[in-house]
Amino acid sequence: MLIQFLAENYASIKNQCILSMEPSVDNEHQENINCDGDNTALNLAAIYGANASGKSCLFRAITCGINIVRSSNARQVNDRLPVIPFLFDEESIQQPTHLEYTFIAPDHRKYIYGFFANQTRVTEEYLYCYYSAKKSMIFERKEETYRYSRKFKSELQPHEKMNTPNKLFLATATAWNSVSTLSAFKWFSERIDTFTNDENMISHVLEKYGTETKAYSDFTRKILQQADINISDIFIEAKKGNTSGKIIDGLIVNGQLIQPEESYELTIQTGHRIKSVDNQEKNYLLPLEAESLGTKQLFYLAPLFKDSLENGKTLVIDEIDRSMHPFIVKYLINMFRNTSVNQHNAQLIFTTHATTLLSLSTFRRDQIWFTEKDAEKGVTDLYALDEYSVKKAENIEKGYLVGRYGAIPYLQTEEIV
Repeated sequence: MLIQFLAENYASIKNQCILSMEPSVDNEHQENINCDGDNTALNLAAIYGANASGKSCLFRAITCGINIVRSSNARQVNDRLPVIPFLFDEESIQQPTHLEYTFIAPDHRKYIYGFFANQTRVTEEYLYCYYSAKKSMIFERKEETYRYSRKFKSELQPHEKMNTPNKLFLATATAWNSVSTLSAFKWFSERIDTFTNDENMISHVLEKYGTETKAYSDFTRKILQQADINISDIFIEAKKGNTSGKIIDGLIVNGQLIQPEESYELTIQTGHRIKSVDNQEKNYLLPLEAESLGTKQLFYLAPLFKDSLENGKTLVIDEIDRSMHPFIVKYLINMFRNTSVNQHNAQLIFTTHATTLLSLSTFRRDQIWFTEKDAEKGVTDLYALDEYSVKKAENIEKGYLVGRYGAIPYLQTEEIV
């Protein structure tokens, strides 16, 4: 589970921004809180804001750090790091980007991992773990100087010579069989997925449909039917070893090259049971391309939800409501609130413009977030509804639309026609 994400000096995020999934003192909606032993985290976070206010930038920052961890061991000595500092300030341009993650790893322990980096080198890096109520250092790195806890020094110190200035020691040590870094690394590689554009999401999903066709098509069919989409069945034919059609081969997923053992040509059709003029039912098949944009979006989201709910993953999706009715988006959100469905502490973090979802009957105050950009300085700010004195019965949607919480566009016109 993700407990907290911190970003500083990344794109429009100049100053330190913190997205916290740690529950506040709000006692509402206990079903919205995941528990792992003594550790708790919110299972949902919705982020609102005007266009170009920094919502996608926040998600790209989350993705950036994950990608750097995952690809570190494949990085060549002269490869540049994909960090982008705040460019509207001469001082910030010269400073490193800072990204930090607090999370519950597969070993059920709480970790804090972060690093400072520019495009050529990692300037600082650190990993802490809560073996008790107090955090303990596993390692700290400043430039090429390393420090370790006494417990792990003999295990970690030999791996220093295997690292390079543009690689993360977390990944290097894990690659050389370090036990102390393994669980933290596995969280980055296995327990969080981010999707900030359609191309990566669709490529990832088509691979799922191609390799585990029945499991994913069955889950998707159930989702479509429960969402009242008029589709009676899904037919997916995955042919191995072909070289034409929709090929799943060498996909780029979240910045990583995914090379399946075999290639696939997918043929995807949806079944529709339609009554004729004489009231007789007949089945018709349509190619997926003939379905609506909303139906296709749901088709692509379903496997991501399946993976997250069944494996306890944190799922980060930009613009989840694209082309979908707010009722369907709410249905998807409620899957993470349903303890009988979400049995493994899965989390969903998403951006949206669907104001009809803004309700304290669904969310806690600490689950609603806003991004706002200073128009004069180009700086993004991130803050939660929890920072306002909001009453339980307050109409959050109305308050947001009239600008009570900021994070809305101010149009340069006298009226909207």
